[in-house]
Order: sequence, then C-alpha cells, then structure tokens
Amino acid sequence: MTNIKGIGASSGIALAKAYKLEMPDLTVSRDTVEDTEAEIKKLNEHKAAVEKEINKIKERASKNLSAEEAAVFDAHLMMLNDPEFASQIEGKIKDEKLNAAAALEDVATMMINMFSSMDDAYFKERAADIKDVSTRWKAHLLGKKLPDPTAIEEEVIIIANDL
Repeated sequence: MTNIKGIGASSGIALAKAYKLEMPDLTVSRDTVEDTEAEIKKLNEHKAAVEKEINKIKERASKNLSAEEAAVFDAHLMMLNDPEFASQIEGKIKDEKLNAAAALEDVATMMINMFSSMDDAYFKERAADIKDVSTRWKAHLLGKKLPDPTAIEEEVIIIANDL
C-alpha cells in the first residue's frame, strides 16, 4: 500500500477508489520549420479540435456543476478564440520559424507572467485560464491526451498535483 501525503481540498473523511490525475509529458522541442503556412494550418486545425473538446467537457461538467462553476469553460473558449492570442502565436511561427507548440508555449508563458503579476484578482484568474487552454492546445499539438476528470462515472478521490 502506498502512503500518499497532501493537502485536503475539503474537510472530513472520504472513502472511495483513488483516481490519480497524471499529466503527460508536454515538453516542447524548439525545432524550427520551413513551411510556416503549414505550421499555422496545423495550429488552427488543433485549435478547432480543442474547441470541440472544451465544449464536450463543458457539457459533461454542467450536469454536476452550477452554471457559475461551469462558466470557467466559457472563459476557456473566449481565451482560445481571442484573435490577439492567435495572432501572436502565428507571428512567432512566421517571424521566428518556430514550430506551433513552441510558439504557443512562448506566447502563453509571456501572457501568464503578465497576468500573474497584476494586482487585480480577475486578471490573475485569466492567467489560470491561459495556462489551462494553452496546456490543452499544446497537448493536442504534441499528440498527447490529457486526463478528463469529467468523464469519471463513479465516486473517487482525486489525487493530483494541481486541479
């Protein structure tokens, strides 16, 4: 039996199967590309797949969450479809000939750092949204599958580094 220590998310005692939420390795290579238009097409194809995925997760989550709690997925969709976010990523691909995953990671990191450093709680929350959306998009670009806690159909105790 493994002894796991952590910080409880809620008070009390719970007994259930453990569900270990593990993230795949999303290490990005810094390879450059010659065909920047093909890389931008790849970026946009995966963006469309991410949008579908977020909508599916939102639909499943809305069955168990309040409208206010499920609204986080609306924020994710707005961030994903923010033209400024996409144009900065495309600019990195064109100007620096970066692959799509590396360009996405660079722009997301810059925006996360910018929003995280602000004093306003609203903007700090947007940093978390950018992190969530860019992680999902990057996973798609790298051909990795992220765990989906909304697909769990039984009572479990989730063990994770970050929810």
